[in-house]
Amino acid sequence: MASPQPGAPAAPDQESQREEEVPPKKRGRGRPPKAKPSFKCPACTEAFGNLSALRSHKLSAHAKEDPCSQCTKTFSSKAQLSKHERTHSAQRPFQCPDCHKAYKTPTELRNHSRSHTGEKPFVCTECGKAFMQAICLRIHMTQHSGERPFSCRQCSKSYPTLSKLKVHMRSHTGEKPYFCAECGKSFADPSVFRKHRRNHQGHRPYACDECGKTYTELKDLKNHERSHTGEKPYLCSDCGKAFSRSSSLACHQRIHSQKKPYQCEQCGKGFTQLSSYQSHLRTHSGEKPFLCPQCGKMFSDPSSFRRHQRAHQGFKPYPCDKCSKRFRQPADLAVHERVHSGERPYKCQSCDKAFVASWDLRRHMLVHTGLRPFSCTECDKSFAERSSLNKHRRVHSGERPFKCEECLKSFVVSSSLRKHERTHLAEEEEEAEAGSAFPTDTTLPQFSCTHCDATFGSWDEVQSHESLHAVAPGSHVCESCRAEFERPADLREHEKQHPKPRPHVCGSCSRGFLNKSGLRKHQRIHSSTKPHSCPRCGKAFLFAAYLRKHLRTHADAAEPAERLSDLNIIHTDPLPSPPPTGEATPPAGAPPPPAAPAAVPVMGYQTVPEYLVKDEGL
Repeated sequence: MASPQPGAPAAPDQESQREEEVPPKKRGRGRPPKAKPSFKCPACTEAFGNLSALRSHKLSAHAKEDPCSQCTKTFSSKAQLSKHERTHSAQRPFQCPDCHKAYKTPTELRNHSRSHTGEKPFVCTECGKAFMQAICLRIHMTQHSGERPFSCRQCSKSYPTLSKLKVHMRSHTGEKPYFCAECGKSFADPSVFRKHRRNHQGHRPYACDECGKTYTELKDLKNHERSHTGEKPYLCSDCGKAFSRSSSLACHQRIHSQKKPYQCEQCGKGFTQLSSYQSHLRTHSGEKPFLCPQCGKMFSDPSSFRRHQRAHQGFKPYPCDKCSKRFRQPADLAVHERVHSGERPYKCQSCDKAFVASWDLRRHMLVHTGLRPFSCTECDKSFAERSSLNKHRRVHSGERPFKCEECLKSFVVSSSLRKHERTHLAEEEEEAEAGSAFPTDTTLPQFSCTHCDATFGSWDEVQSHESLHAVAPGSHVCESCRAEFERPADLREHEKQHPKPRPHVCGSCSRGFLNKSGLRKHQRIHSSTKPHSCPRCGKAFLFAAYLRKHLRTHADAAEPAERLSDLNIIHTDPLPSPPPTGEATPPAGAPPPPAAPAAVPVMGYQTVPEYLVKDEGL
């Protein structure tokens, strides 16, 4: 065979042979290249460059191959299955000497013991944050690397661990496999379930030194302690606002990003927080799962329920040193103390006005901006505050939650109810001044409607009423006369013409009342007893409202009492039952009754200080 000419290109097979003969390059002092770390799959020996790729492979290639014989759960490896099967065993030989909790393995006991000692041996090399368990450090490290290898196929959300993805998937399926046998509640997240069970067991080992509140977990205690210290370590990089919890900061940052991950399928409204989204869904379903055990009132959202419960408890553990007022929250006390110190840290940049609280400044800023962010979906009216919008919505819904106990008339806002109740007070004042029984005979209506059984005192009233029967049929029908109305407001106005039954009748003057409380209040007029006495001058009054007005006349009074109960008001003996007829006669030898109180103008009640205004009908 002829040899190739010098300078001619080598044949392909010879070229490849030369490449095979070339020894590998040496690095440094003759060391071979550094081998890349390899993560091998124990099931099929396939190797991967990083741990997350191996986990993804296990999930896709070998998922659910090893089922548990007791609960049908499946696992990707025998090791995970055997670890899980120990959870079915009732034996817990490793007990904590501090709180007597028992665990199945010594590793679990060691991890738990650190919650008592505070030891955090696992330190992040990036930011120096320390953790009690290695798994917590591994999860934390994904925040620095940004690695979130486990993605949801339905909504594209990603998570750093498979367990977090599984919990998230249950939000789509509605699955809640963790069932509490004590109260019947079900949970999707095992950690939330474990925390819930500790509430039933009454095991709350972590107590606050300031107020004595106890918690099931150390992290909850630390979050609570910040309410005393005022510490807010989580700072928003966009606006500088600080928060005491990282979860609160995360929710707040969605405001800047305009991100609203929770969308209502019925109306399309978006929410930044899951709790707000869940409360909103109940407005469509009408569900009110939060029941007050004391009064039976039900609520659709937990915050309103907690606020209502605090009103029952009356628990105000934070007193003011200057005026002895008490508050439920330390933040409320801090705001109140600025009233005494004169501090007004919240300044308006437009007009240099200063305010005690941040919400006062926000409300004031609407004056400059003219912004009315809360709009009514029914009529496009807009309001500066959400509370004003909520009151306005009752006009459309017909809701009238404030009811008069005297005549059962209902109102949209509480101020209208208070104004109405003063008309009853004026009637009682007139009766007290007159001192005589009401006439029992009343003029009966003489004119009746030809369409229904309604009767009236004049022919003009009949004609005005009969025009209602000519209205085109609507959805609002009067139950008394079957007259139809297009609007609920017209129906309510019409129903005032029908007299309501008054089954509770006074034995002295035959006047009728809608309820027993109205009758009892009225019967004091016929009795000489005046149960409300002034603690300063001894003057007695029929009603607590009269006493509150009288107390204003004492100009030399000491510091105003916060509540009427603080005045040590003297109550006389319980009211005797009024005689069946005529006036009640005082017993022989009894001192003459005090003089009747002077009449006070009804409108004067508007100037009653807030600390003297009680909830009993005023």
